[in-house]
Amino acid sequence: MTNKIIKSALTFLFVFTISVNAQIVYEPLNSDIYDFLERLANKGLIEYYDLIKPLPRKYIYNKLYELSSKKEKLTKLERSELAYYMQDFAFEQKLFHPTHSKYEKIVTKPKLFKKDKNGRFRIYSYNGDKLKFNFTPLLSFETGTWEKKKYLQLRYGIETEGYLGKSVGFNFQFMNNREEPNIKDFVWNRFSPKTGRNISLADNSRVEYGEVYVNVSADWDWGSFSMGQNLTTWGYAENGQIVTSTKAPAFPAIRLDVYPIEWLHFNYMHGWLNSDVIDSNSFYTTFRHDPVFNTDRFNWRQKFIAQHSLTITPTKGLDLSLGESVIYADRLEMSYLIPIMFFDQADEFISRDKNRAGSNTQFFLAASSRNHIPNTHIWGSFYADELTPEGLFDPEKQYYKIAFTLGSVVVDFPINNLTLRTEYTKVYPAAYRHFIPTLTYEHSSYLLGHWLGDNADLVYVNLTYRILRGLKVKIWGQMIRKGAESLGDRGYQIPMDPFLYGLRRNYKYLGFEINYEMLHDIKFDFQFNYIKESRQQSDLSFKDKTFRQLLLRVSYGI
Repeated sequence: MTNKIIKSALTFLFVFTISVNAQIVYEPLNSDIYDFLERLANKGLIEYYDLIKPLPRKYIYNKLYELSSKKEKLTKLERSELAYYMQDFAFEQKLFHPTHSKYEKIVTKPKLFKKDKNGRFRIYSYNGDKLKFNFTPLLSFETGTWEKKKYLQLRYGIETEGYLGKSVGFNFQFMNNREEPNIKDFVWNRFSPKTGRNISLADNSRVEYGEVYVNVSADWDWGSFSMGQNLTTWGYAENGQIVTSTKAPAFPAIRLDVYPIEWLHFNYMHGWLNSDVIDSNSFYTTFRHDPVFNTDRFNWRQKFIAQHSLTITPTKGLDLSLGESVIYADRLEMSYLIPIMFFDQADEFISRDKNRAGSNTQFFLAASSRNHIPNTHIWGSFYADELTPEGLFDPEKQYYKIAFTLGSVVVDFPINNLTLRTEYTKVYPAAYRHFIPTLTYEHSSYLLGHWLGDNADLVYVNLTYRILRGLKVKIWGQMIRKGAESLGDRGYQIPMDPFLYGLRRNYKYLGFEINYEMLHDIKFDFQFNYIKESRQQSDLSFKDKTFRQLLLRVSYGI
């Protein structure tokens, strides 16, 4: 009966989605337009909501359109960037500001290897009455060295985005990845912001895996709804977010955004995660027999995430956000499909207040101030896995699994086109962990939160200078302290372990990057990274190891 109710609710949401008279398409997270809009919002030229990304192309276009009426306040380089980004939004301009469109009238013939009237080159596009879409092949070749050993990475795939009638927006991206050799180093794969992989083939010579990002969406005057599979972030940090980040691979989810008034934004998300935990009761024999390997059929334990947050804007440039999430397992629960449900209380009701039968809930908040200090964005985020107020100040009762990030971005300081970013992140012992393996804050065995993991902190600084449209240089550095992780039952002792308990690892990073987007979709990247790792030994001395990475990447569409 419960499953029928849940299916009916999801069916209603889908029917509602395709019946509304509007469309929505999300812009990929790796788009440089996010950095452009953030910089101009930090200067107070636009109101910009970027707590949760990706953002709809419609929303981005409206911000670009707003900036087009403030060109006198932009630098010469920013005006060039604005014109460049406006070229990319032909469909959005035609759909949402038709009286101001400079684009061609609706045609029924597709365009192959042609520019539109605004100069944007497209491999293939179609602008019909009922269907509008762009098609782009994806290709990236990367070569470099890691620890003085050469490696190669080839990525290829397709991407399409568009609008169907007056109701539905869609986007689809598929990429296959091949890396040679299979680099198994912890710092390379796990201890970095690099998105995790669901590997399909692997040996010592190579690793292969696929990536799929897809969405079907719609919006209306006061909200939007989508279903798909995307990377989603919650927070303002660049070098990893403590709530939801891009470390774990993408997972299927439904997303609801509600913004009935200018100063209020509500978001809800429900996702289906990979637990990587085998259901021992699911085994049964198959018709295949192998003398070496077990060929019995089995299932993985089901695992889910639900998350919602509320953001209010009491005054221009100030955003205050409060949110809650829950990781639960074994079966889909109707309580967590209710967007405004109090998840912590729902957990107590479902589990009858029994910890071993319950779920794993989290609480988080954020504050953001833009241009109250001229050209400056200051923010902070706080995440609590478990927090007992009575034990905060008593060393004998201390028990809190928390994390926080503080950061700032200063634009055009001390000269135009120069940006300084600083971030500090601290993750206390046992944050993200749980003694029930299906309830860890993970998907496909990668953390949903910050890639640092628990019992660590990080100081990150970068200086970015934009030389001309599409060309920028970045120098960055970071220092990390990492203690032992609270695996298994370790995180449930009272008082809790002190910060940085166990044998420590210290990391110092220094990086240099040149990025050039010569034309739309055509990019060149060069990076050099130096990493020094200091591992504490049993006699408390430190043993050093250095890593050097040199990277050259040429890509189209990625």
